[in-house]
Amino acid sequence: MFLYDALYNRLLFARWRVQCREFPRINGRVMIADFTPNGEGGTVRIGRKVVINSALWANPVGGVRTVFLFKGAGAVIEIDDGAGMSNVLLAAFSSVYIGRNVNLGAGVKVFDNDFHSLDYEERMADRNLKSAPVRIEEGAFIGSDAIIMKGVTVGARSVIGAGAIVTKSVPPGEIWGGNPAKLIRKL
Repeated sequence: MFLYDALYNRLLFARWRVQCREFPRINGRVMIADFTPNGEGGTVRIGRKVVINSALWANPVGGVRTVFLFKGAGAVIEIDDGAGMSNVLLAAFSSVYIGRNVNLGAGVKVFDNDFHSLDYEERMADRNLKSAPVRIEEGAFIGSDAIIMKGVTVGARSVIGAGAIVTKSVPPGEIWGGNPAKLIRKL
């Protein structure tokens, strides 16, 4: 099984032209989903010493697979050196950046877009999608099942509590949690 997973991931990364400074350690199979209008896809860049858990057996908490999803043709998902993640969803219309030594807990979702307009006619025509880049900076930790929304920057070494929904930027060195997430305390 593990040999087939490794082969699958290498073929998938080649097909999508994923740019790796060093091929990540992947436990399970990653999924790349293309929701762009014309199937243009996007770009994934991965640094060194990245660990991706992407199977229920790799981490039974929060989800069954890691998914890189493109909603915009020029979308970029960048995962910097030393990052680790378990069964996460990274969805980009413009850009999602995961910084050095960031840990994304099981089932974390990062969305740089709304996926659809709130207006019925725009939604049916897949127009006027709101999007803003997301940055999770060096050493941050995002707890299990947290959701990071469009336009958010999570500052360096900050901690986001499990299940939090983050709708505004978090300064460096703080702990945030809740729905919507708010400051719990400074580190």
